[in-house]
Amino acid sequence: MDLYEWMFIISGFIFFVSMISALALMANDKMKTVIIFGVVLAVLMVPIIAIFINFIIVEKSFEYIIYLIIIFSYLMAEFLLDRIIKIDFRSKPSQHVLYIILEWAACFSFLFGVIHLDRTIGWIISIFFWVFIGTLVYYLIMDRKKKKALHA
Repeated sequence: MDLYEWMFIISGFIFFVSMISALALMANDKMKTVIIFGVVLAVLMVPIIAIFINFIIVEKSFEYIIYLIIIFSYLMAEFLLDRIIKIDFRSKPSQHVLYIILEWAACFSFLFGVIHLDRTIGWIISIFFWVFIGTLVYYLIMDRKKKKALHA
């Protein structure tokens, strides 16, 4: 594996750790700390762009180019909506659905991309993916409890 493939793998780890951390913090109302992981995801665009340029130059498989475009699109949407435009798009299901689709596409792009690069490391990334899903379930349960408490 070359440097850029390792950068992709490490970016996948950073991506999933950031997503897991942000969800766990949001579930526990630590919104000021969540901002840190938003910045980490924004900074993650830099290596993704470098990897993208390298993969085009070395004529890496077209699927990796698609993975990187999807990942970059998600990171850019996250950055623009949360940091620049500052729209509360998560409260409206009609706006949130497209974001969720893009978010899951980025998750699967990292997961499948790493699995194709190295099976062993891919399995490790898949553990992070499942932890992400578990953390998402935890967040949804906590969010529902908070809403019930407000309406009671």
